[in-house]
Amino acid sequence: MSQYLSKEEIKQWRSSLEKITLEEYAKRLGKILEEEKQTSDIIDMVMQNEKRLYTSRENKNTKQQILKIAKKSQDIQKTILSSAEKDTLSSIKSKIICKKQLTQREDAVLEHFAKNKGKIVYAKDLAMILNLPTDYVYKYIKNLRTKISEDILENATKGGYIFNLPNN
Repeated sequence: MSQYLSKEEIKQWRSSLEKITLEEYAKRLGKILEEEKQTSDIIDMVMQNEKRLYTSRENKNTKQQILKIAKKSQDIQKTILSSAEKDTLSSIKSKIICKKQLTQREDAVLEHFAKNKGKIVYAKDLAMILNLPTDYVYKYIKNLRTKISEDILENATKGGYIFNLPNN
């Protein structure tokens, strides 16, 4: 006789009208639940050995706890995405050879172009990033074109600029 619950016993518990948890049912039978296998689900990564939430009428804080878990998962997702984005930006920037050192604003413009590679970027978008009037942005685009050795910044047909990086 096994010390773990069998599939048939779990089916019996599910079809039972009695409202008890699976752990309680296993205790009644003198058995234990099989240990959980490791997964790469986002909920398992967020919870990390915390007990799972069971919905019940007695638990008034369930909504708050769910929101807390959702916030944790969003934070983890943001860190994963931002680290992946930083890796891609640094790899794009390392293909690019500059003739002169870029200023902080020129670097911000280049970074925005790299994030939107192959898409049309308008001067008004760059003006919002640099917190400058739109007329001043053209100066940074012109300087960027002169400092970058490759011709990777093109004028779009309908206005704006397209950052195209040749494949190696």
